Amino acid sequence: MHSLLFTLSALLALAAVHAAPGSQPSNVPTCTFSCPPVDQLGFAVGAHSNDGTNLFCSYPAVAGEDANDFFCKYSETTGALTQDHDAGLCAATATSSCITRRSAVPRAPAPPMAAPVARAPTPEEVKRRASLKRRKPVPVEA
Repeated sequence: MHSLLFTLSALLALAAVHAAPGSQPSNVPTCTFSCPPVDQLGFAVGAHSNDGTNLFCSYPAVAGEDANDFFCKYSETTGALTQDHDAGLCAATATSSCITRRSAVPRAPAPPMAAPVARAPTPEEVKRRASLKRRKPVPVEA
């Protein structure tokens, strides 16, 4: 009986360890792209947006300038420059930030803990408790 239980437990643990966690391997980096902070002349990024396909990055020459005067468009998936409307001053690629996450190895749940079992007091303990009950409290003077 114990060997059967041990065998079943070992098989379940082995199955849990070899289960594929999710659809992506654990060491594949996840990259996102954002607008370069400045164009090639050092103008800071102004208005910017992401429509899910393209990154729109505006580089205004003066505050309050129309966002469509000088801008760059980048592919949201590759970061490659798709449109240069900044007089040839767009960076070749958008800024990328990649993170590599290692997924945790699934672990089997901890076995349930046995509840503590109450034990019967020994005859000596019963006598000691009985003698404590018979004692009279010592009066304390205030």
